[in-house]
Amino acid sequence: MDCLFGRGCWKVLEGVVGVFAIAVFVLVVVVLVLVIIVIVVVVRVVVVVVVLVLLVVAVLVVVVVVLILVVVVLLVVVLVVVVVVVDVVIDVVVVVVVVVLVVVLFLVVVLVVVIVVVLVLVVVLLVLVFVVVVVVLVAVLVVAVLFLLLLLLW
Repeated sequence: MDCLFGRGCWKVLEGVVGVFAIAVFVLVVVVLVLVIIVIVVVVRVVVVVVVLVLLVVAVLVVVVVVLILVVVVLLVVVLVVVVVVVDVVIDVVVVVVVVVLVVVLFLVVVLVVVIVVVLVLVVVLLVLVFVVVVVVLVAVLVVAVLFLLLLLLW
């Protein structure tokens, strides 16, 4: 009845606005927490996938290196047998084949090192992006809490 005559209307209006502000703030905080949880889950999945890719690449590299070593050993054995038969011509062939095999093995090792370095850099960048995003979202959450405190004190 006091509101009809103008005495208590502002208090009622301030109460309604305060409740609405708190409801909006709680909704924003819940959305921020859900976004942080989704980002953490996505980053974990991406890191697991990258680690699995690294493992597959490492296994493939080991298989390739073992195959190259087997081929080198077989070629050396064949060349030694042939050297016994024809000494003069085979000397040049042995040197050329060994040099080619050493160069190929060196290039494979360099390729493996480059792939591993690139994959490690990708993982480091993913972790850094994750940390930056989480820090930004936590900062927004802190600002929202401070805003709520300011609303409550006002």
